[in-house]
Amino acid sequence: MSGQQQLPRSMMLLLALLQGLSLYLLHQSISFDFWPSTQPEWLFFLYSLVFVAPLTLLLSLEKGQELKLALRLVPFALLVAVLGFYAGLQVTPLEHISYEPLLFAFIFSMLIASFKALLYIQQQASGMPLSYSLLFLYSWRNFLTLGLSLLFTLAVWAVLMLWAALFKVIQIEFFTDLFAKPWFYYPTLNLAFGFGVLIFRNQATVIDTITRIHQALMKFLLVILALVSVLFMLALPFTGLEPLWKTGHGSLLILWLQALMLFFVNAVYQAEADSRPYPLWLHRAIYLAIALLPVYSLIACYGLMLRVEQYGWSVSRCWGFVLWSLLALFSVGYLWGILKKRDLWLQQLSWVNLRMGLVVLAVMLIANSPLLDFRKITVESQLARLQDGRTSLTDLDLRYFRYNLAKPGYDALQQLKADKANTDPALVLRIDALYNPDLHSRLPEESSTEQRQQFLAALSLPQGVQLPEALKLALYQWQQENRWQLQYISQYHLRPLDLNNDGQQEYVLLTYSHHSVSAVLFSLKEGVWQSTAMTSSTKAEPDKTQPEPQLEALELNTIPPQWPLLQVGDKTFQVIQN
Repeated sequence: MSGQQQLPRSMMLLLALLQGLSLYLLHQSISFDFWPSTQPEWLFFLYSLVFVAPLTLLLSLEKGQELKLALRLVPFALLVAVLGFYAGLQVTPLEHISYEPLLFAFIFSMLIASFKALLYIQQQASGMPLSYSLLFLYSWRNFLTLGLSLLFTLAVWAVLMLWAALFKVIQIEFFTDLFAKPWFYYPTLNLAFGFGVLIFRNQATVIDTITRIHQALMKFLLVILALVSVLFMLALPFTGLEPLWKTGHGSLLILWLQALMLFFVNAVYQAEADSRPYPLWLHRAIYLAIALLPVYSLIACYGLMLRVEQYGWSVSRCWGFVLWSLLALFSVGYLWGILKKRDLWLQQLSWVNLRMGLVVLAVMLIANSPLLDFRKITVESQLARLQDGRTSLTDLDLRYFRYNLAKPGYDALQQLKADKANTDPALVLRIDALYNPDLHSRLPEESSTEQRQQFLAALSLPQGVQLPEALKLALYQWQQENRWQLQYISQYHLRPLDLNNDGQQEYVLLTYSHHSVSAVLFSLKEGVWQSTAMTSSTKAEPDKTQPEPQLEALELNTIPPQWPLLQVGDKTFQVIQN
């Protein structure tokens, strides 16, 4: 950056190389299943440390300030790594946890936290008074340096792929094999990234020019967005809020509108109290649109609370509430400045943004700690709704517990399985099916025997009916062939019935899932029990508002076909009714 002494190039490139080698070692631990990959908490800890510490140092270190910046950035990186350790604890046992949603939320929130922390640490290390204008300058320089360096890294990778493809055409595959080796591309791409950071940090005037271009574009977009905000608010009294809630994501759209308005306002006005990028009348029109943002906060809050009341807390609703809280605080702070200062309300913008930046940083860190674990909050909310009867076991989204709630979801399902083992064997089958890693592979003998017993225990029969052993085997075979369905079926009922009036006993297996009853016919053919799927002629969608029926209480009746089959030579025809 202009006016700042950079570290020697060799030191910055060495830092990038060390990061690449560290990432390679972590990659190898996963590939060959040795520590730390065998302990996810340490794997997350080390990945967090290896990503955050070198990256923030690369973006900020300056000659003469190495120790000052390192003493602030390294402890922050260690704090992020500790939070990564906690996140890793949430994916144990690893073989039963889907950690992708957790990992995405952790990475995204830590990127925001690292970005915010870097700004304040750079400001403090510079020795200059804390000001929003300087934070704004650092934010755009860091953001554009990072983004352009990533583009440069992708360009290097594209050139390497072209290199490999050209030589492969002439049947020289050495480079194709080389560039696909982790020991090659980890250090190479990290060196390319470090070189990109080095280039763009030395081009501060170019970065500042790009920032001004962005501001010019956002100056135009802010006017359009303010117009949209005002027009939408004027339309709401005529349409009401009901159409907004019917979409299921009305609150999200409102939050997006708020977030974009606040972002563009800060990008255009920065922090100069006498800034006048627009004529006075347009400047007033824009801050009147900003004054409406607290009203949007109230609407979004109502929508979020409505969904929570209907369906309970979920991880996405928890994050939505966090986002709503932050945007509401910004909006109320800006409204306060407008009411106090009128045309000079920008004097308040700096005061609000300096403090809210620290609030955002703290919230991102706390939201990934045991102090505010959204997965635990969700589990407690959903189980409370189950306990007080607002949610039935049939409607409890077991897949959400399995795939979105990590360890708290796993623990809750295992406890639910233990509690309902004797009273609801079908629920045990549903939970076990969720954790079956391969629905198409054969189960081990001990697991097969246990699941067969569980299935027969879940199967309800009319009083006094005894099943032939061969039929039990056929039923279990059907279960094995349809294991993917077990996670959805809440009831199994087997009913004896002579369906075709041939004097031979058949059995109909009734199952309930997706708010609908399904049927499978088991019939004896040449001494072997075989299953045949039965299709329903009812085309209406199932009514999800109706309570779950008890299959044992349903009456079964045979109805002769209106049109019998027609045989013409060796062909058989059937009337299909629309």
